[in-house]
Amino acid sequence: MRSLLLLSAYLVAVATTTTPAFAQEITPQSEDWTLTSAPERKAVLATIDFTSGVTIAARCVDNVYDVLITGLPEATRGSTSRELGIQAGDQEQPYTSVWTVGTQRSMAFSRLPAVVARDLAKGGKLQVIVPGNNGGPRTRYVMELDPSSTAIEQTLTACGRPMVDPRETRAAEVDGNGQDGLPNTVQWQTMPRPTFPNPVRDRSPLEGYVVLSCVVTASGQLTECQPESEQPAGYDLWKAVERSLPRARLKLSDEASAAGLTLADRMVRFSVNFKVEP
Repeated sequence: MRSLLLLSAYLVAVATTTTPAFAQEITPQSEDWTLTSAPERKAVLATIDFTSGVTIAARCVDNVYDVLITGLPEATRGSTSRELGIQAGDQEQPYTSVWTVGTQRSMAFSRLPAVVARDLAKGGKLQVIVPGNNGGPRTRYVMELDPSSTAIEQTLTACGRPMVDPRETRAAEVDGNGQDGLPNTVQWQTMPRPTFPNPVRDRSPLEGYVVLSCVVTASGQLTECQPESEQPAGYDLWKAVERSLPRARLKLSDEASAAGLTLADRMVRFSVNFKVEP
């Protein structure tokens, strides 16, 4: 089994999008979801198309859950991830989430798909805010969704994802939006150190990531951990990370401790990145 040559594990705080000057603003359109089921592929798919050219899909395919958006302004060449601002339902402010750039640079996959899907299920006004490339103005899509809990719920249920994450309702705080980089509130006391899993059909990825969420105890132990997404799928990267978690520990930063923040019952979302050096 090959060893993990480079590992980075990240916990990030949700950032609030400030009010920018927009290059264009696409006005509201009222649409509803189309639900498609393909049992032979173990697939359940909810899609919605807008006249702006944007399409959103929430899908469970062979027990892998995804939320993706197509028709966006193309991501910068060479970038593998991008930030999108999302505001849905009764949310008062947009939150920034990180998405993986697809093979088509106008496509993006959420790194926290179940989190985004639960927000989409609320229906009502949806805003997708796309930062401009190289410091340029942003684009904001404003769309109206009919309440769609049935369609979204069926995609979540097909992959064993609940409509309400009970860990979030119990958590004192929820930190993380899928992006790389630790916030100044926490740091690793002991990092998880997974190894690459065995090859699948004689193939192994050279790099990849797992985004997961855990509840932290007062001693910094990670409990109730669940995978949010992984790339590439099908190589058991999550299982490799899961085996390394019992020895991992988080701690508060000096600044967070001085501010009186607590570690216990904090829910964190973070990434473990895999890469094999040549």
